[in-house]
This record gives sequence, C-alpha cells and structure tokens, in this order.
Amino acid sequence: MRGKSVPRPWFETIFDERYPELFGPLEGDAEEEVEEILALLPLPHGSAIEDLGCGRGRHAIPLARRRYKVTGVDISEKMLGLARTRAEREGVKVEWVREDMRTFCRPGAFDLCLSLFTSFGYFTDAENQKVLVNVGKSLKEGGALLLDLRNAGKGLSRLEDGGKTMEVPAGKLSMSVRFDRRTMRAKAEHVLTRPDGIRISSAFDVRVYSMEELCEMLRGAGMEVKDFYGSLSGDPFTDESPRMVTLAVREKSGPPVH
Repeated sequence: MRGKSVPRPWFETIFDERYPELFGPLEGDAEEEVEEILALLPLPHGSAIEDLGCGRGRHAIPLARRRYKVTGVDISEKMLGLARTRAEREGVKVEWVREDMRTFCRPGAFDLCLSLFTSFGYFTDAENQKVLVNVGKSLKEGGALLLDLRNAGKGLSRLEDGGKTMEVPAGKLSMSVRFDRRTMRAKAEHVLTRPDGIRISSAFDVRVYSMEELCEMLRGAGMEVKDFYGSLSGDPFTDESPRMVTLAVREKSGPPVH
C-alpha cells in the first residue's frame, strides 16, 4: 500500500499558469518601476544585476534592454519559460537560472540584487536568513540590495483579517487575508471567478518582518541598511506607505561565514 503523498509547499505550486490572472492585476508597471529603481540607484551600463524571484521577467527584461547584465533567478520553470519566450521575442539577452533562493549563491558576482513584489519571507526565519546570507555573499563589496516588501509597520500594527473583491480583465478577483500575530505570518487566498463560472484559486503564506528585524537580519548577512523608502521611487517612508523598500549595502568586510 502506498503512503500518502506529502503536499508540496505553496511556493512550489503557486507560480504556474494561474499566476498572471490571479496576481497580474496587482502588479505595477514594470517599465516605470525599472526607471524608478535606476533613478534611485544609478548604475553604469554593463553592471551585473541579480533579479531574485524574477518570475516571468517583468523587470529583468527591461533592465537587460537598458544594457545591464541581468541574471534572473526563480524556482518556477513555468515562470522562467514565460520569461525566456518573451526575452527571445524581444531579442533581449538574460541569464535565466532555475534555483531555490535558499541555495543560489554566486560569490562577489553582482553590483545590485533586486527582490521585488514581496518575493521575500516565504520560508522559516532561519531559511529567510539564509536567503539574505546568500545575497550578501553574492554582492560585490559595496553592492546593494533593494528589498521591496509590503509595509511591515502597517502590517504589524493594523493588519486585520479581511478581504476585498475587484473586477479584473479575467473576471472577478476576491482576496482574503488572515494575519497571525503569534507567528507574524500573513496568509492570503486569491480566488478568480471567470465569466464562464470557472473558479481558480491560490494561497500563499509570508512572514511579515518589522524594520528592526530586517536591520538585524541584514547585519547578520554582512549588509548594512542605508535607508527605508515608501516606494520604489524613493518616497519618504511613513506608517501609511503602501510598501517598505529597504536599501542595504554589502560591507567591505563581507558577510560572515555561516
């Protein structure tokens, strides 16, 4: 008799053909966001950029088009397949790497690492720390990490169970969120009801970190926080900011050995 199969973690199943319909309506304009990032952190053409959790290449491809050497890292072969197809169609060269961010490390390779659209916090605290250690090791001395998350202060102080429904091109999208103050994790479910009545859904579970926690974790990964912003365009960070964008720089001494 066969044993029961162990369910795969949500982050191994969520990034499939359902993703564009379920999460695409919430994404910003990637071209505009790339311009904002480059205004915030001007980099010479040819600089090496790591897009960690690159998905279908929304930011990696525009960056490569602007003559940066881009490496897109993601665990989802389906998302990388979409990214490769678009890059080939547009004649843009990007290095696509299928690997778990808990293991991907390329010592001293990058001038900038981008972690956008809440692509951090998926795992246990120890595993999330490992992700940051990998980033610290992968950055050149003086290299920067731009970590774009939901506003953690807002999440920790006022996030309550709730939900909303919105009309999107593919139908009606309902989103519900539950926040566990004991574990400091936000669990959300997205359900899309198409005009033909077909429903598709997906759920995710993310650790919400405070500014103080992030500062400590980044120091433990050999990086020093330089600033917090309320958006990728560099707006001042306040309690009401929709995003918490953290800028950290790898110290000269480099990250500690773990």
